Amino acid sequence: MPDDAAIEKAQLLQALGAEVVRLRPVSITHPKHPVNVASQKAADTPGAVFADQFENMANFRAHLDTGEEVWHQTGGRLHAFVAGAGTGGTVAGVSRALKQHSPNIQIVLADPQGSSLFNKVKRGVLYTWHEAEGKRLCNPFDTITEGVGLNRLTANFAAGLIDDAVRVTDREAVEMAAYLLRNDGLFVGSSAAVNGVGAVKAARSLGPGHTIVTVLCDGGARHLSKFHNPDYLKQHGLSQEATGRDLGFVRTDV
Repeated sequence: MPDDAAIEKAQLLQALGAEVVRLRPVSITHPKHPVNVASQKAADTPGAVFADQFENMANFRAHLDTGEEVWHQTGGRLHAFVAGAGTGGTVAGVSRALKQHSPNIQIVLADPQGSSLFNKVKRGVLYTWHEAEGKRLCNPFDTITEGVGLNRLTANFAAGLIDDAVRVTDREAVEMAAYLLRNDGLFVGSSAAVNGVGAVKAARSLGPGHTIVTVLCDGGARHLSKFHNPDYLKQHGLSQEATGRDLGFVRTDV
């Protein structure tokens, strides 16, 4: 796993008996990318299985069932489904399932800053301004969120039927996580916070009287050392500021 991921994720896996190899974030084309290292270790280990969650279409197929669950739990009365893409399996599988029932349901990608998928959906090109010469920092893309956003097109994401995309900044994600805890008692991780911001933006776009569905896909307990660490947020100029039930922190220009 990337060595800039929250340490408690590695600690949990180690507590469960796993060997965790922490690697510097590099391009997927590099042999030391975590996916490539995992693939090689599986190939070198008798009886091992490489899950290949980014490219294995079992991921997409599993979330066809998620889409059916969304359809039945809403009684078919929904107008948009919003989610980010980590592997792309959730948003792709749900999109296919829902559009089989109603092609008019809008599928909206919530994409964190630094990810290329927003431009892929909006303009057909995988690109983010962070990748321009002289802009790239140390990581594959520059955000404090984890497990969401991509700079490559996976087989799972490519299977989706995505209508639109919204950008989500780190500031918006941090404030949404605090909002959900403060107002709803929900302690979510960064991916779920990104989804929450995306849902608000979709609701604003569609207007009153529409039903928007998203998923809260990760909990805050695996983000204590970074995303939910006040000192870490302060270092990045992201200390939580909003109060009450005001959603004014969700921007209208991104």
